[in-house]
Amino acid sequence: MSIASLFARALLCLALGLLTACGAQTESDRTQLRLQAVADPVEARAYRSLIEAFEAQRPDVQVEFVPVGRHPEHVTRLTTAFAAGNAPDLFLINFRRWGQFIASDVLEPVGPLLEAAGLFDREAFYAPPLEGFTYQGQLMCMPQNVSSLVVYWNRALFAEYGVEPPRPDWRWSDFHDAAKALTRDLDGDRRPEIYGLDVDPSIVRLAPFVWQTGGRLVNDVDKPTRFDLRTPKAVTGLLFLKRLKNEVGVIPPLIERRAEQPDARFIRGGAAMTLNSRRFSAALRAVDGLDWDVAPLPRYREAASVLHADAYCLGRGSSNKAAARDFIAFATGEQGQALLSASGRIVPVRKSVAESDAFLDPDQPPASARVFLDTIPQLRRTPNIPAWYEIETRINPVIEEWMFESAAQMAGEQSFGLRDGYLLVSRIEAAAGDLLKPQPAGEQL
Repeated sequence: MSIASLFARALLCLALGLLTACGAQTESDRTQLRLQAVADPVEARAYRSLIEAFEAQRPDVQVEFVPVGRHPEHVTRLTTAFAAGNAPDLFLINFRRWGQFIASDVLEPVGPLLEAAGLFDREAFYAPPLEGFTYQGQLMCMPQNVSSLVVYWNRALFAEYGVEPPRPDWRWSDFHDAAKALTRDLDGDRRPEIYGLDVDPSIVRLAPFVWQTGGRLVNDVDKPTRFDLRTPKAVTGLLFLKRLKNEVGVIPPLIERRAEQPDARFIRGGAAMTLNSRRFSAALRAVDGLDWDVAPLPRYREAASVLHADAYCLGRGSSNKAAARDFIAFATGEQGQALLSASGRIVPVRKSVAESDAFLDPDQPPASARVFLDTIPQLRRTPNIPAWYEIETRINPVIEEWMFESAAQMAGEQSFGLRDGYLLVSRIEAAAGDLLKPQPAGEQL
């Protein structure tokens, strides 16, 4: 454009009072993307920082961030939006919760888009989360993190009561003894004010203990046709946490559980240990005065933990797929991964960032952050079939009810010992119904 033309354009903008709108680029000129994700206030700040960094490199793209408080609401809103034809371009979701979106064929496979643009080097990323988001041979969504289930422990309480800190190779018996020693009745009313452990009872929390005994959840994790829980090994794993609650009393009873969730109890010092993924670290960093660290899960016959991974999924109906692809590449690239790592939110899926100070920062808790990397070889996953989210939705309330049965209730049912575990298996199979078949009785070992 000539100087005369530029001058004439400026005069026109002044005459119309639109000088700002006639700048290098207006909001209406920018490609608009929407990203929806589960995020508490701390996580939301981290994602907004990520978006700001991307927009600084790509001023032609504007990303609207839509935070949602809880996973069930997130899934419901996505389902409604896809049905109405106004779904976000991008959303973050755990591989255990994306099944219905596979089944309804609303996802654009991300792997081929990234590969066609030369934006994906498989060897640069940890394999378990890639496998978790691969369906029928295609990488459907691009993982941002790879976390394991770990033990969060209160260093101050361990020190105060003279309990040895968790060792990298600690066993179930060590975990049992620590939880028992840390359960404290401070006022003599026979009700603990401090519990050794608090945990959400769900299949994703029980699964590692099933695997550690040599048991299995299903007959084939890639193409499951039935549960595989009717074995003494699997049942022993299912019973581990419940025995800690009923036989040792280190987990709060139901009335206290309903009044306060495990995360809140741990934060205020009412529980010495809890089980969670890396996501909990971001919230704990914002708590003043809490002295905490992480440790691997205690092991039984073998070490095992469960994969926690979230990924960026792209809606098939998005009209801005190229811009969405570029955002995903940025978010899972060196800069994007470093930004989210610094917040405490993720264990980076990109190996180079996971091994850098962006994640292993010695000045930021947890001091034992390398635990998350050391346990990656031990990670196993639940099935990523379309029905798995519905299966979890059905069976988790059953697990919670079973977990908090009183000893008196159990005695009435004559379900002590392994029988109690088999009772849970029967309830799980009944709740899942035709979504996954029971294990044939003749195959029990």
